[in-house]
Amino acid sequence: MRFARPAAFFVKVLRLVGAVTLATSGAAGCGSVGEIGPSGGDARIELFSWWSSPSESRALQALIDVHRRDHPDVKVMNAAAAAANASERRLEERMVEGLPPDMFQSYSGARMMSWVKHNGQEGANKLEAIDDVVASSGWLSSAPASIVESVSYDGHVYAVPVNIHRTNCLFYNKKIFAENDLLPPTTLDELLAVNEALAAKNVVPLAVAARDPSVPASLMWEHIFIMSAGATYYDDLFKGRLDSPDTRKVRAALTAGLKAMKYMNANAEELRWYDAVELVGRGEAAMVMDGDWAKAEFQARGYALDEDFGMVTVGEDAFVYVVDSFVIPRGAAHRDAALDLLATMGSVEGQDALNPLKGSIPSRSDIDISLYDSLSQRAMEDANDPETLFVPSRHLSAPGAFFDPIDKAFWELVKDRNVDRMISAMEAHYYILQDYHAATR
Repeated sequence: MRFARPAAFFVKVLRLVGAVTLATSGAAGCGSVGEIGPSGGDARIELFSWWSSPSESRALQALIDVHRRDHPDVKVMNAAAAAANASERRLEERMVEGLPPDMFQSYSGARMMSWVKHNGQEGANKLEAIDDVVASSGWLSSAPASIVESVSYDGHVYAVPVNIHRTNCLFYNKKIFAENDLLPPTTLDELLAVNEALAAKNVVPLAVAARDPSVPASLMWEHIFIMSAGATYYDDLFKGRLDSPDTRKVRAALTAGLKAMKYMNANAEELRWYDAVELVGRGEAAMVMDGDWAKAEFQARGYALDEDFGMVTVGEDAFVYVVDSFVIPRGAAHRDAALDLLATMGSVEGQDALNPLKGSIPSRSDIDISLYDSLSQRAMEDANDPETLFVPSRHLSAPGAFFDPIDKAFWELVKDRNVDRMISAMEAHYYILQDYHAATR
């Protein structure tokens, strides 16, 4: 079965992707190491992926299980690190040292392309072209030109995109909302009102995880900022289209963000994103704002959709998205085995195994919609709705040189509530966005 008008959707959504920035926050070998596949075998693939939570591991395992049907002797080692910043540094070190993993995870686009034009230099290509793989998997013929362009350079394809995640989602504990006769909020005013109502009942309204500063920053920029300033302004801001950030709009959004996090859990700095999901699942907090991967995490932990938890999207008709892809570095020790795995990742079977367990929708258009739950089917419907405004996440639009210091500055703002300093940081770094997008237009 095919979902309606898939080609139109992907052309509309992913026309933006080729021009946007995507962050490679891939995982590295300095954390836990997970072995996927049979314990023996001649072929070993070292995979750098940040997918290491229960739901992510389950989804990746399902994909590997599809691959094992035709490659039973392959062993896949996921060298996953808990700290994204440290893992990215380790990946960069290994690439520079000429000791690359066999393949690694990346968002499509500019950060991935930084390996193709390493340090901006032509002829310093660090990635393997995979034209034959994408053609043989059928992925190339099932995807529109826009998504192909997002992983292509100089006529060659360098990555297989495996999914599309929606990031502007709010998850809530059904029991808490029913007991307090509340509806899940979709607007900023509703969110602040629900927060106050729950706090008055001694319920923690919002679960926040801040062990990685980018997580609470995501809550700000991809949820509260869009609800406050609007998705169009969000898109213009992070694509460097403005002369400077609008101080009035930025101040209003930052102030709203502080209000929204006024009653957050006290242990935020100790938690990773999936720990915040667990707080809501256990009923120790009422809501968590995260991407649709949180849905899969709830389910992997035994919580039932529409019984234990629910989900709404925020930001009117916006669909804020990211795309996960996989690439093969030049000099990979097990190149042929890695190429075979990439082919599986691009296949219908591989994407239909991964995405229902990952919470995302596939990058292919020719999938079996009956395999997906109601929220994923709704995402596909929204994706096909011509009224939907598709907006790339800030991770897609903003290079790391911009959003890394801004994310850290935001978490300092949460602690000391110095809005003026945060606005100054935005203004001081905005030239990075302007220069980057001027160079890519």
